[in-house]
Amino acid sequence: MLSKNCISFERTHDWELVKQIATHPKNWTHIGDDFAPEPSKWEPNKSDDIWYILARDGGELLGLFVIFPENAVCWRIHMCMLPVGYGERAHAAGRGIVEWVWNNTPCRRIVASICEDNRLALAFALSSGFIGFGMNEKSWMKDGQLKNLIMLGVSKE
Repeated sequence: MLSKNCISFERTHDWELVKQIATHPKNWTHIGDDFAPEPSKWEPNKSDDIWYILARDGGELLGLFVIFPENAVCWRIHMCMLPVGYGERAHAAGRGIVEWVWNNTPCRRIVASICEDNRLALAFALSSGFIGFGMNEKSWMKDGQLKNLIMLGVSKE
């Protein structure tokens, strides 16, 4: 159960935990395209430019957000929630990470690209304050088919 203002965020360099969250079967299906390696062979990119941010409700791990700069002010985000974090806690984490990014990075715009078939991720992004601004046509290969990526973003007011 979500307690008000309980969601916390922390940057991590725990690569094994990052790998466990990203390769969780509920996440890996949507993260990887047809060219992604097997989950056991995937390793997180350990660049200092990439921020791996854990989301917790109290002490319970809800998932992971990955942000990396496209330039000094526009950063891309990937969201990986664990099943324990689904529902209202995920939505609270999605709204909370946006404020956390504004307060802890020089980022002024956050963008995401989500496969048109991933309706749950699209709904999650929209409930987190993201607004659709375009489509990158036939730019994602999944299950042998080229798919469109929906482009969304949110800017610091």
